[in-house]
Amino acid sequence: MQFKVCGITSIDQANLLDAMEVHYVGFIFYPASKRYVLDKLTLNDLANFKPSHAKKVGVFVNEPLEQLLSIAKEAGLDMVQLHGDEDVDYCAAVEKTIPVIKVFRVGGLLPNFVPFEQAASYFLFDTDSKMYGGTGQHFNWELLKNTPIDKPYFLSGGIGPNDEQGIKIMRNTKAGNTLMALDLNSQFEIESGVKDLEKLKTFINVCI
Repeated sequence: MQFKVCGITSIDQANLLDAMEVHYVGFIFYPASKRYVLDKLTLNDLANFKPSHAKKVGVFVNEPLEQLLSIAKEAGLDMVQLHGDEDVDYCAAVEKTIPVIKVFRVGGLLPNFVPFEQAASYFLFDTDSKMYGGTGQHFNWELLKNTPIDKPYFLSGGIGPNDEQGIKIMRNTKAGNTLMALDLNSQFEIESGVKDLEKLKTFINVCI
C-alpha cells in the first residue's frame, strides 16, 4: 500500500513526510481551498523542494490548461490531480505532458470512469461535494467494492485512524485488486494545512 498526504502548506512538513517515505506529497492549487498552497508558499519554494522519495502532486480544479501546465513546470511537479469537472480531452491533453490522477467524486452513484481509462495514469475516488473534496467525510465504499477497476487508484474521502479494518476489507474485494494508495488529509490535521505527523506515522505503520 502506498500513501499520499495532501494539503501540505509547509516545506518543513513536506521534507518530514519525505523522510517518512510517504509516496506522494500533495499541494492544492485551488484558491477556494483552505489549504491553498500559494497562500503560504511560492512556486519557487515548491521548485526548490526536491524530495528523495516522494512525488510532488499538484491538485487542480477546472484550471485553464495552459495555466496548469505552466504551474506544473514552474513548481517542478511530478504529477497532477484533476479534481474538477475536466473532460476526457482535457485530461488527455495534460497527460501528454505530465501523469494525471483523475478524480471521480462519488455521491449516491459511482460515476462512469471507463471513458477516462486512456486519458489518465491513475484514478482517485473521493466524496462528492460542492467544494470539490475536502469534506472530511466518507463516501459509501460499498459502491466500489464489487466494481473491477482497470486503473491503479487512490482511495480518498475522510480516511482516518479508525478505518484500518475497513481498508483491510476493501483490499479483499474486486476493487481491491487495483487499490494502490490511500489519500490522507483532514483526519490527520492539527489545523488546516498542518498535519499531525505522529498520527500519520502510526496509521501508515498499521496499514502497510
